[in-house]
Amino acid sequence: MERLTLRCDCGNLEVTAPLPEQVTACNCGICRRYAALWAYYAFGEVTLRVGEAGVALWQRGDREIEFVRCARCGCVSHYRTLPVDPEPLIALNTRLAEPALGNIPVRQADNAWR
Repeated sequence: MERLTLRCDCGNLEVTAPLPEQVTACNCGICRRYAALWAYYAFGEVTLRVGEAGVALWQRGDREIEFVRCARCGCVSHYRTLPVDPEPLIALNTRLAEPALGNIPVRQADNAWR
C-alpha cells in the first residue's frame, strides 16, 4: 500500500497515512486562510511523530475541532475532532506532502459563511 508522508518545514513533525483517493479544498474562513488540502482518516490509520519542539494547538470558536501546528516553524499539519465528537476523525493537510501530491482529485467543499 502506498503511503502519504507529511513533514513540516523544519522536520519537527512527520505524519504518515495511506495515500488518499481524493483531497478536499474547503472555503471556510480558516481552511481558506491555511490554503490546506485535507485528507480524512480514522485515528488508527495515522502515525504522528513529534520532535522535541512540540506542537501548538488551536480550537475554533465552535470548539468542535483542534488544529495542530509545529511549535517551531508554524506549519499546520492536521486537525482532529475533539473527544465529544461521535464520529472522530483526523484531517491531514496534504500540502505538506513529501513529495507533493500529483494527480489526486480535489473535491471542493463550499462551507463559507454567507
